Amino acid sequence: MNQKYIITGGPGTGKTSIINELKKRGFNCIDEVSREIIADQIQRGGTILPWENQIAFENKIANLRAKQYLSSAVNGICFFDRSVLDCVAYLKLSNLKTTPEIINNIKKCNFNSTVFYTPIWEEIYKNDNERKEDIEMSTKIQQNILETYTSEGYKLIEIPKFAITERANFILSKI
Repeated sequence: MNQKYIITGGPGTGKTSIINELKKRGFNCIDEVSREIIADQIQRGGTILPWENQIAFENKIANLRAKQYLSSAVNGICFFDRSVLDCVAYLKLSNLKTTPEIINNIKKCNFNSTVFYTPIWEEIYKNDNERKEDIEMSTKIQQNILETYTSEGYKLIEIPKFAITERANFILSKI
């Protein structure tokens, strides 16, 4: 049985906090890479940013996510903070086509058909240097993410708006 699980959702909905809680419990978890890329590009004055060159940005993210997937443990449970499919959802939101590079990276990654998602939660949402979307845009992103995963045949399970430990417990109770 495939035990590679995706945790996805709009920006600022607690995915990383859940991943960090699962890590504390000893689970193999793969971190989100986009914030690092954005921070690095801002620091270096680069243009591979979602608001400057979204196609280059999503291609870079897709390459890194596929690389993370391919280097993850073969056996045992592993949780991923997003997947290459999130790149597709972000491109759709901007009416941009999925690149062949992203399509090839999707083919490299075989996840469990159950995907967990964190719903929009206005009370915990925060902007910062890497997260420029407001809550309205985050909601649109979430909708595109849910549509993208559903169209690819994944079964989505909403993670309740509980404390982090309870959110992690919920996920573990469903696998």
